[in-house]
Amino acid sequence: MLKALEKTNHNAEPVASSFLFDQVAALLCYDPAVRSGGQDASGAMSAAAGQVWSVLGDRKLFDRTAVDTLRAELAWLTEALAPLSRSAPVHEQTPGSLQNPVSGQGTAYEAAYGTALTALESDRYFRLVADLQQFCSTPPVRQPRRRHHYRDDLKSCKALGPADQDA
Repeated sequence: MLKALEKTNHNAEPVASSFLFDQVAALLCYDPAVRSGGQDASGAMSAAAGQVWSVLGDRKLFDRTAVDTLRAELAWLTEALAPLSRSAPVHEQTPGSLQNPVSGQGTAYEAAYGTALTALESDRYFRLVADLQQFCSTPPVRQPRRRHHYRDDLKSCKALGPADQDA
């Protein structure tokens, strides 16, 4: 989406910043539901983190040095949430798996929930949230490259020819 806007409008920064702000807000919106064990919320929060990661990867819009750390932290968060969105809670298991408690599905969900909860309660997560909010308030947008005017000067000198240059 942003690539198409960038081609049609050279000033895509406001659109990207707005989209980025919306995705960070969505990420934070799903936080309480993930903490309460919501599997759908975990997938949605992970998707929002992926969207933020993707927008930050646009090297034409944002300064690379400013976004690399944020992207690494978003990858960590997505990795911490992924097992929770893939595992099924005990009350959603099929009747066959409930009769066979050896399968360990409930244990896998509890472990995934524990991993996600540990990540969401860590200082690393709170630092990521603060850094994302700071980034959204003042995004470090790359400055467009300046066109070198000496090329135009060189072309005009060549157009004059050798006799005109002496004058």
